[in-house]
Amino acid sequence: MTRIAPAILVAFSLASAAVDAHHSHADFALDRNVTLTGTIEGVQFQNPHVLIMVRTDSAGLYTAEWQAAGWLQSHQELVSPGSAPLTNRTLQAGDRIVIVGSPPRDSVLRSLVNLKEVRRPRDGWVWSCRRPGMTPTC
Repeated sequence: MTRIAPAILVAFSLASAAVDAHHSHADFALDRNVTLTGTIEGVQFQNPHVLIMVRTDSAGLYTAEWQAAGWLQSHQELVSPGSAPLTNRTLQAGDRIVIVGSPPRDSVLRSLVNLKEVRRPRDGWVWSCRRPGMTPTC
């Protein structure tokens, strides 16, 4: 038993370091938000993060890193109208969307993180972590 405890402690320490490294966004301006408008080229609805590839009219292809698929599915209160859960069929290639998120510090990187809002104007669908009357979740 005394050999197992140090092994568990080391494994836990390594796992904690990996989680911290995974969520480090030092290369992004988390204190700023930009709005990106474009057409979805693809969606990877997965864990640990949903990725949305968006082609803008002027700046080319961007990747937006969203929350985990499981997290998005379990927080349907952030979706309107109707508070329907987000699924792998909610957003599709060809959809025109507007995304608000934090930009990279280096403008050569074409990505957004820490998304605050995703909107599909054609039908009024909105996901927002900053809903009126709710504590922001992002």
